Amino acid sequence: MPSVPSTRYADFVAASRRVAPSVMLPVLAEASIQQLRGSSVYRPRTDEVIQAWIIAAAARENIAYGNEFRQQRATRKDLLRLRNTYHEMHDPFLNAAGQPDAVESLMVRTVFEQFPFAHSRFEDLSRILLLFDRDYSSLNCEVLSVAAWQEVLGAPLERFMRSAFFILVGALCNGGRFEPDWLSMPHFAPVFDAYDMVPAEVVEVFDRVFVADFGDVRAQAAAKRNPDPHLRRFDPNPLLGTPFVRMPDGTNLAPCVHLVAQRVSPGSLYYVGWDKWKNKFTRDLGKVTEAYVGEQLDLINPPVLLHDVEYKKGQRASDYVIGYPGLTIIVEVKSARVAHPGRLDMDGYLADVEKDVGEAMKRQIKATADLIKAGHPAFRGIDPGAEIRGIVVTAEPHYMLNSPMFRSLLPDSGYPTVILSLSELEFAVSAALVGDPAGLLRALTDWGPNGIDANGVASAHAAHLGEPKPRNPLLQDAAARGWAKMLEVGSAASSGETP
Repeated sequence: MPSVPSTRYADFVAASRRVAPSVMLPVLAEASIQQLRGSSVYRPRTDEVIQAWIIAAAARENIAYGNEFRQQRATRKDLLRLRNTYHEMHDPFLNAAGQPDAVESLMVRTVFEQFPFAHSRFEDLSRILLLFDRDYSSLNCEVLSVAAWQEVLGAPLERFMRSAFFILVGALCNGGRFEPDWLSMPHFAPVFDAYDMVPAEVVEVFDRVFVADFGDVRAQAAAKRNPDPHLRRFDPNPLLGTPFVRMPDGTNLAPCVHLVAQRVSPGSLYYVGWDKWKNKFTRDLGKVTEAYVGEQLDLINPPVLLHDVEYKKGQRASDYVIGYPGLTIIVEVKSARVAHPGRLDMDGYLADVEKDVGEAMKRQIKATADLIKAGHPAFRGIDPGAEIRGIVVTAEPHYMLNSPMFRSLLPDSGYPTVILSLSELEFAVSAALVGDPAGLLRALTDWGPNGIDANGVASAHAAHLGEPKPRNPLLQDAAARGWAKMLEVGSAASSGETP
């Protein structure tokens, strides 16, 4: 099919609203399902794939600006028009003469738009339980507790996760729709019995957390658009919060099923917590994330692991210090998310990152390292003459901060330092458990001319020791505890074995 020339987001909006919502949204849902199952929309050809972020944007604009007097049939040509129009939008800043940091700004927008769709759902599902279904008694949290999460989500966390899994599988099996009667099929009765659940619990979670009326989503999608029309493609999508739309005929439809999967993630629950508790939640999240990082580090059982060292009254070092013979690793944990303005251009991104990752680099890791080198007595068991390296752990992936281009714009800690997301830390721990954890930590912080690919380093380390697919015990245990039977049901349903 010939390309559709376009330089404006308005052209994509026009293509999105070309077909009536009652027709277009189910077609987008089916395209999303095919993507999740690893095939193209109509045939397994790369040139016919419509990417998940395009589906999500098209659904938003169709809901915001479409109407039922539009075209009543959605064709393959309509989907490819959407895909081609989106691909051929020119970046106005990249093409503007003299625009500073245009390439870097394009990269910032692209990774935050596209990369979240590639996250591992297994890790996200497991991490919710590991982060939030815990003993809070020693963390001195202001608002977070197991009971608080139950109040917000309408169910205990484990039951919320199991309900969410049913909702996701239901969408995959029913063309993006959630049909409560589907839960009453005999196929699911043994699973409900095993977990002492009833279908009504799933419906309650769905109504509370996953769905909003079409009119409400429409109002949100059309409101508060970026004043710069060139940037409206990156506006927040209300389907991130409630991925199902209750259509005027009462059908519950997820136009982008990818967003149903994303709804069940720590990043998604971050916004649930923020909406409910604001800054109290972010402070509590910092404590929870720090505790979780410590639980991961405990798995590798280093000779010395210090936590929250008070080196002077009221003044504390970085969150963790790991001691091996000849090697010291300083770990600082940051739980903040990049705010929306920080996802739009290089200046905004750097300003946002400077507040947490930059602070960790220029102050916390450096100050702790300097104290250790000076032989401060608070760091028991740490050799002041050992080589010092750093790790900054972030709750949200930053994708690019281990590349030379972006690292050169951050403060320098003065010591070889890697920035790891929680996912990268979990995988690094799984590789370290195969053997030689000190060697892996050294390799992770070995800064080279091409930066550091943390997952690549960890994978190569484990493979070299004979384990090409290392597993993280905490993630595995959470999956087994939370939804092992659900995985069996999901696998059967996705393969068409569900009656």
